[in-house]
Amino acid sequence: MRQFEDALRLGLMDANLAQYQLVLQDADEKEVNFSPGYLRERMRLLADPWGWMRRREALRPRGRGRLNWKVVALIAAMLLLSACAYVLVTGQFTQWFPSRGVDPQSPETSEEVLARTGTLIEETRTEGEAFITLNAAVWDGESLLLSIVMKCPDIPEEFTPGPSGPYGKGLHTAECYLTLREDQWYEYEREMLSDMNWFAREAEIRKRAEQGYKRNYGLNFQLIGREEDVLTFEVWATLHDYVEQPEMTLHMEKLSFFGDDKFHIDGPFDFTFTLEKVFPDIRYQGGVVETTLGKPPLREVPLRFTEFQVSTSELLATGKVPAPMTLHGEFPSWAGIDIDEVEDPLDIVDLNYALWEGPLGVWTEDGDYIDLTNAGPGISGGYSGNTLDITLSFYFPYPVDPSTVTALKVGDVRVEFSEWERLDE
Repeated sequence: MRQFEDALRLGLMDANLAQYQLVLQDADEKEVNFSPGYLRERMRLLADPWGWMRRREALRPRGRGRLNWKVVALIAAMLLLSACAYVLVTGQFTQWFPSRGVDPQSPETSEEVLARTGTLIEETRTEGEAFITLNAAVWDGESLLLSIVMKCPDIPEEFTPGPSGPYGKGLHTAECYLTLREDQWYEYEREMLSDMNWFAREAEIRKRAEQGYKRNYGLNFQLIGREEDVLTFEVWATLHDYVEQPEMTLHMEKLSFFGDDKFHIDGPFDFTFTLEKVFPDIRYQGGVVETTLGKPPLREVPLRFTEFQVSTSELLATGKVPAPMTLHGEFPSWAGIDIDEVEDPLDIVDLNYALWEGPLGVWTEDGDYIDLTNAGPGISGGYSGNTLDITLSFYFPYPVDPSTVTALKVGDVRVEFSEWERLDE
């Protein structure tokens, strides 16, 4: 029996090598021209081999022999291997997660970085005529992205990619959530409460668990593609790297569409998988950058940065605005600052405009420049005296290997990270 299994494995490998020899030779084109019909049939077979066999059997002319289930299993195995080859050749992770972007000059690098922060899952759950496939997950230590394919008959025609919401054809997902393995969840809560400067007592954590906080990993579904009765979603959730190799369970049930009382998918569908964060974040400390951002006629805002952090998805810059700054014309009451005693203070709107005007970007070791001007910066911080301590976040337009980022441009200053102390997270 073992000899037969070894022979079958080698035979399948040889068959795929022969089938895809030309494809692999032409891999520089980065695209395999499979027909839509082939892709649909492959998806149906992989999702439900026995149902596929029954449908094919019903269509066969009378008098023909019956399909052999062993042959169907063999075809499914070969298609799975072919699908693996397809992933390697076309860059499937960047197709599954289009929101992360692709470097137009080096798409293979984007695929490599995304795949190394990803977990290939490719599991399918069925319920009645509906099936849901969880393709893969991508986790950068801050946010978790899932690629999900849903197939079900009678999906409303109006449900197509684009803006949706409670008054459109948005997906109702109140009964969809992520959970962590129980022992990891307690550890996660301790770290989260510690980050929030709370005293993380065991009793408090258990109380939070009893109150349902275990289901707090809510999901945001974004429809990115539709082909007949097959929907493709990119699903986002917040997940900090408080635990190593988190074991997650995705639970989905009672799926329906806003504005449609007839269509629904009951489920439940459950998937369990373990995540790995391959690329560590890199922090740079031990220096000071003083500059100004903003262009006339807008007000220029002075900034002083003392720490930078680079991940695969974003740049974080930590420092302060060394000048009195109000929140929309007023200092918050907790700051203890009398606005009448401050001459011509800056406003948070000035900072927002300054950040959008830049200039700001990073260089990589191959000399490429990634422009982060207008990169949608996020701002967080608090008051220290009458100045504002800040952390700014700038999202990269495509996945980046943090270790390849060598320098930063902020205002008119170039910061060489080789001159700073490097700390790997």
